[in-house]
This record gives sequence, C-alpha cells and structure tokens, in this order.
Amino acid sequence: MLVIEVRRLTSLAWPVVLGQLGLVGMGSVDLLMIGGLGRDATAAVGLGNTWSFSVLIVALGAATGIDPLVTQAYGAGSAQRAGVAASRGLLLVAALSVPVVILHLLAAPALSALGQPGQVVPGAALYARILSISVLPMLSFSVIRQLLQGGGSMRPAMWVVGLGNLVNVVGNLALIERHGVAGVAWSTVIVRWVMLVGLIGVGYRQLLPALPIERIWDLRALRRLAALALPVGLQVGLEVWAFNAGALIAGWISPGALAAHTAAINAIALAFMVPYGISAAAATRVGNLVGARADWRPAARSALALGASVMVLSGLIFALLPGGVARAYNPDPEVVALVTRILPIGAMFGLFDAVQVVSFGILRGLGDTRRPALFNVLGYWIVGLPLGTFLALGLGLGLPGVWIGLALALALISGLLVLRIVWHGRAWIGPAPDQGQRGRIREQG
Repeated sequence: MLVIEVRRLTSLAWPVVLGQLGLVGMGSVDLLMIGGLGRDATAAVGLGNTWSFSVLIVALGAATGIDPLVTQAYGAGSAQRAGVAASRGLLLVAALSVPVVILHLLAAPALSALGQPGQVVPGAALYARILSISVLPMLSFSVIRQLLQGGGSMRPAMWVVGLGNLVNVVGNLALIERHGVAGVAWSTVIVRWVMLVGLIGVGYRQLLPALPIERIWDLRALRRLAALALPVGLQVGLEVWAFNAGALIAGWISPGALAAHTAAINAIALAFMVPYGISAAAATRVGNLVGARADWRPAARSALALGASVMVLSGLIFALLPGGVARAYNPDPEVVALVTRILPIGAMFGLFDAVQVVSFGILRGLGDTRRPALFNVLGYWIVGLPLGTFLALGLGLGLPGVWIGLALALALISGLLVLRIVWHGRAWIGPAPDQGQRGRIREQG
C-alpha cells in the first residue's frame, strides 16, 4: 500500500514542483535582466516585488483554499460540483483583489513609512502600481489551477508556466532597455494574462465537464467557501510575513547577516519546492479519497514520509557541505562564515518545514483549515519570532539566534499539525452500510 501511494503521490507532485520552480525562476530572471541598469534599478524591482507578494499572498493562499470542496467533489464523481466551487472561488478572489490592488497603489507611502531607501522607493512604487493590473488574472489563474489539480490534472499549469517564462524573457528584452523598471513590470503583467488565457486553453478539455449548471450566487455556500479559504490565506500570509520579519531582524544585525540570511533561505527554498509539490499532491489525493468515502490515512502517511525523506537528504547536504553552498551564492568571507554557521540549523529547519507544509496539504484535503492557521499564529508570532529576536539581539547570538527561533517555531507547528492529523485519523469511521457510505470525516472541532 505504501509503495502504491508513493507512486501516486509522486506522479501528482512532480509537475507541481516544476511549475513552482518556473514561477520562482521568473523573479530571478527579472533581477538578472534588470541588473545591467544598476544597483538602484535592481533594488527597486526587488523591493517592489517583495511588497507586491506580501500584499498578494493572503489572496493567493485563499485561492488554494477551494481545495477541499474541489477535490472532495471530484472524489465523489461530481465534476460539476467541483466547477461550482471553483466558480465561487473566482467570485471570492475577485472581491479580495480590490483591497490587494489598493495596497499596490499605496506602495510609495507604505515603503517610505517602513524606512526604505529614498532613491529606491519611487521605482519600487511604480513597479507595484503597474503590477496592480495583473492582480485579478494572477488570482484567477490560481483558482483555475486548483480546479484542474483537484481532478488530478497537474500538467497543464506546468506547461503554461513554461510558456510564461519564455514570454517573460522576450518581454524583458523588448521593454527593459527603453522603459527600465517599468518595462520589467509590464512584462510581468503580460505574462500573467498570457498564463491565465493559456491555462484555460490548455486545460479546456478538463474544464468543460466542470462548467457549473447551478447558480453560483448562493450566499450560504459563499460563506462556507470563505470560511474554508480565508484561514488558508491567513495561514500562508502569517508564514510569509514571519520570514519577512526574520529578514528584517537579520538586517538589524548587519548587512552581512542579511546577505547570509537571504542566501541560506534561497538555498532551502529551492529544496522546499519538492515537499511543496508533495503537499499539493497530498491535498488532491486525500481530498479525492474523502470525497469517495475511502480510507485516506495511507495516503497521508505516505505523503509525510515522502516529504520528510526528501528534506533529510537535502539537509545532509546543508549540514555536511555548508561552505560549498555558501560560496555558490556569495564569495564574501563574512557571508560565507555566517551561512556556514546557520545551514546546519537550516537542515533541521527544512525537515520541520517539509512536515508542516505536507501536513497543511493533508488537512486542506480533509477540509480542516481553521486550526492550522491558529498554529501558525502560535508558532511564529508568539514563540518563534520573539524568541529569535531575544536570542539574536538580547543574548547576542546574532543570525544563528534568528534561525533557532524559526526552527523551533516550525518544530512546534509541525508537531501540532501531525497531532491534528492523528486526531482526524482516529475520528475516521469505517464502513457504515446502514448509512450508505464507506467512511466519514468528523467536522472541524
């Protein structure tokens, strides 16, 4: 059973991994291609993108929150019910796009209030203002991707992201020389619209059976969707903001500490793409099994084992070869020394991160989204960040103190999530012929 589930999860996960790497790669390509215009232009694109992602992340997370309704509908054999859920998801993200766009337009005063360099803020604000045009297509792309993935169609998004990378390079070549920072932003806007249209085009055969035939303007159903989706958005936002706060603390220590923190986070983030893909696969697989009233527990165990195994292997590389990893990012002796000190902590950090992201996927498939968001509040904002700040600045441990705080936060969160999965597993009821079902999942408690 374990081998069968691992094969199924792997076949679902690898297109998600490649697609996510493609999305991350677009930002890296933008920074490389704008680099010829100087440090301030590069900083403006980086800062503008950081602001945009920070205000977009809750809505992006909410788009993935349609998973329980979509995957369970497909598991029950109802593509149309999945389509209704996704259509309501589009309504939800359309509503969420309004405050997100407003926050993009307020980038200049917000970044100035946060003490960002005066020579960089105008370019970053221009970048964010232009990107506001692409908020709705980006969120709509995410909802349609979740609809396709919920039915097991993982490859359309991967192919479309590949197309988006090609369009991004061509757009940058055509626009950067004349328009600079604005050219990078307009290229990104074009890419996001192309990806939305492309995903509909590539996945139309899978989308046709899911066209909704019932009314989607059902306030009770929309409230239920929001109750599932918004906690997912909050959970993702709390995590991203926590790591942004970690970077801020590193900047308080020294520029070298910030550079080392950025390099180490990037290295771990690349390895993290694999458990991220496994998490998406777990959400699909578990949700389908719940919808089919089948035992989801073997799939959950397999997903956790697979995600943890991947990060154990990458963790060994970080623990045994930290200097080589550090020099691949930055040859500066101070940065190399700091990265060498924190990457062994990052090896544990990555393992806990894999367990928590896969656990989030499993619980999303089960329709349990509220408690996990509370776990992030506890782990990051009540324990991890205050402890990391105290260790780094109060006790003088510097950057390793920040990383110890983040690692302990992830350990706490992953432990609570696994206990939550165990609780659901014990609550699962086997065959109940008198009720015409093969199993039930207890409602959130």
